[in-house]
Amino acid sequence: MDEGVIDRVRSVITRVSPSQAAFSELVGISADKLSKSLNAVRRFTSLELALIADAGDVSVDWLLTGRTREPALPGAEPNAGDEIRALVDRYATAYERLRLLGRRPALPTLPEPPAGPPAAAGRALAEQAVAAVRDAGVPSLGTLSTAGLAAVVEQVFAVDVAVTPLPGGADALAWQSAHGRLVLTDLTSQFTRQRFAIAHALGHVLAGDAVQPLLDQHLAPGRQRAVLEQRADAFATAFLMPTAELRAAAARPVTDPACAEQRTPAPTAEPAQPWALVTDAAFAELVGAFGVSAGAMAARLRGLGLLDAARAAELSLWTAARCQHGPAGRSALLARLGAAQAPRQPARLVGELFGAYADGATTLVPLADLLQTPVDELFAALVAEQPAGRRGYADEPAFLP
Repeated sequence: MDEGVIDRVRSVITRVSPSQAAFSELVGISADKLSKSLNAVRRFTSLELALIADAGDVSVDWLLTGRTREPALPGAEPNAGDEIRALVDRYATAYERLRLLGRRPALPTLPEPPAGPPAAAGRALAEQAVAAVRDAGVPSLGTLSTAGLAAVVEQVFAVDVAVTPLPGGADALAWQSAHGRLVLTDLTSQFTRQRFAIAHALGHVLAGDAVQPLLDQHLAPGRQRAVLEQRADAFATAFLMPTAELRAAAARPVTDPACAEQRTPAPTAEPAQPWALVTDAAFAELVGAFGVSAGAMAARLRGLGLLDAARAAELSLWTAARCQHGPAGRSALLARLGAAQAPRQPARLVGELFGAYADGATTLVPLADLLQTPVDELFAALVAEQPAGRRGYADEPAFLP
């Protein structure tokens, strides 16, 4: 393996752990495998690099190349502003074409965002959003997969969600108009960051912040200065970890057989404080179930009075590998890491455009433009699905919107 990769892994080990052996245990890589990889006898696997990146709070790209993400600001990156406009224009064009065809449904009215300090307003907005999700028949929000989360956001709030490369490696982009609402999030190896970015951008849309395209870069919950960002952070935290769901989950017994000895807190003559009931095993299950980082979960439990400050500080340093141990946990972690790096098209919007084509209202051009796919290739892929009696693409008037 490239010596630069090994050097960067060593730098992570030195920074986050007192010894190589301790780091091996922290990330769940056997000491023998770690030693061989650090001595260039074997290569790190993609999962191992992802676990190391998570432990060091760096990206896999940095471990592999040493490059850091460039800021997506027009002043620092001359083409970033043009890229953002071009990206938003693709979706704006799709919305406008559907509107002209009379096939763009009216968007549901958004409630007035709660007033008050940004953190409190964000949590109150999240409570409204969670209630809307419940009313739509979704029983559990926090434990949805990222794909499931995106689908619920589209279904309940009419916000189109796509996972796609963003300029400069930004975390998310939010934008809304009279005819469309949009949340874009970047491809990443950090699935917890991707989920937070979706929820953060949704908070901007529901609060009416994104009339102009709003790019979120290097999200840093708890360290934001702008009021809008603080509110969106608070919204994302409370939306991804709804109060009732989290309290109920924290009260359930641990189900991992490997942690049976930690199922019940030790007997005590004094009534246990609520935070004393959150054992290591219970915390690990909560992090795995809700798909968030250990730091986010610890902060949320602390805010709900389920952890004291010292315990929250201790648990916030845990890694994804420590929270998802055993074959089943590792398999789930690997699946989530892979899913976070897969593109996703906005299902509602794609469905509307394809429906317009299938009904003969337009050609495939609008859908091809949105998907950035040549029309002929898209037609070839869809020809087997062509409705009976549908004309071929070559016979369709290209001037239709």
